Amino acid sequence: MAKKLTILGDSIMKGVMYNKERNRYVLYNDGWFLDGALERGVEIEKRCRMGATVEYGFDSLSAIPRGSSVLIEFGGNDSNFNWSLIADSPKAEHRAFTPPEDFYERYKKLVRGVMDRGAEPIAMNLIPIDAGSYFKWISRTANGERVLEWLGDENMLYRWHEYYSRVIERVAGEMGCRLVDLRGQLLLDRSYCSMIGADGLHPNEKGHELIRKLLLPAIV
Repeated sequence: MAKKLTILGDSIMKGVMYNKERNRYVLYNDGWFLDGALERGVEIEKRCRMGATVEYGFDSLSAIPRGSSVLIEFGGNDSNFNWSLIADSPKAEHRAFTPPEDFYERYKKLVRGVMDRGAEPIAMNLIPIDAGSYFKWISRTANGERVLEWLGDENMLYRWHEYYSRVIERVAGEMGCRLVDLRGQLLLDRSYCSMIGADGLHPNEKGHELIRKLLLPAIV
């Protein structure tokens, strides 16, 4: 009988990438992860949605089978901001969609919720972003100079994203749950930026294939 794994996540684990020719987001391959898992005797249910924050994970808790494993992949959207509002008021205070202290508490509660269902939570830290490309992407729809005035420097985008990844690692340690350090493996790849799409956030075809190659042995 196949082992069951539920993936709770956002567009990264959904397999989303940006297609420059079509000027839109597309699915690289909805089966990009499922096929390889089935070969290993693991039945996967993906509950992933583009734009999802950690709150989305709570909607699926009641459907998690006892004795299964649950990969939790949230944080990228939680760490994001309304960049147009920031460009309009760069001297004002602005809060992320899920502020860091709230993300810590909600992520921890989600891990506990998985445990309470009699399932094994597996935390996954965040894949790195390309801050330069991401800033250019933001500047397409928001005034880049005013956004930069608020940020201080472009690399603040990377540092802020890194902080959320550290929160995930902290929760995994405190809760005693397994952590897949995908970020650490990707940081060592000198060609990693060539695997990120034009938005600086989503992997391209090569990136998704690398994630599959690294992640599958770690969780199934």
